[in-house]
Amino acid sequence: MSLESELRALAAEIEWPQTPAAQPELAPRRRLTWRGRPLALAAAIVAVALGAVFAVPQSRGAVLRFFGLGAVHVELVAHLPAAEERPLSVGLGPTISLAAGHDLLGPPPLEPRSTPAPTLHAEDGIVSLLFLHEDHPVLLSEISSRIPVLKKIILTSTGVRTVKVGNDSAVWLADRHVVVFPHAAPRLAGHVLVWQHGALTLRLEGAQLTLRDALTLAESIH
Repeated sequence: MSLESELRALAAEIEWPQTPAAQPELAPRRRLTWRGRPLALAAAIVAVALGAVFAVPQSRGAVLRFFGLGAVHVELVAHLPAAEERPLSVGLGPTISLAAGHDLLGPPPLEPRSTPAPTLHAEDGIVSLLFLHEDHPVLLSEISSRIPVLKKIILTSTGVRTVKVGNDSAVWLADRHVVVFPHAAPRLAGHVLVWQHGALTLRLEGAQLTLRDALTLAESIH
């Protein structure tokens, strides 16, 4: 099915409110203009479109094939590809200093409020921090806009929810899926929160993470 056909099918599935009956005008109305506010208008259109899309499960496939957030690209498939389940500590790369992380990311790497501070690792330009949350491992990956796209492969049944981390756009993936880091073999991933903060794309992963925990952690590291 072409993109045009898929979008037409999506439009047919969305229930639009009825047009209200015309009312007599008691006084001349001032013409509204969006001049000077194109970004606000665009943001409003995108927010409404995303809300409508995620509210229609049958239509998510058509849109998610093109969905991305920062350095993360989401691909929807009928069957997950072969992938191994590996510990979060595998493949993070060598230990680096905070200064080295600054050189890789631009801004200083963001860190959770934990004692002692997590050790920084780097591999393929991605800075990673592994720490414990309620005795369960959580992986924080920080990716600059200069890094090749990080692919996430999900099923049509995967729970996808658009949320906010402060004022930043975010996506919550509530089910197991496959993640492909640059130059690494595919790996089975657990619950994941992805959000965009300035020029950084951030990713929190943990098998035991809830959405509430993920949002609390994400907001605490800014």
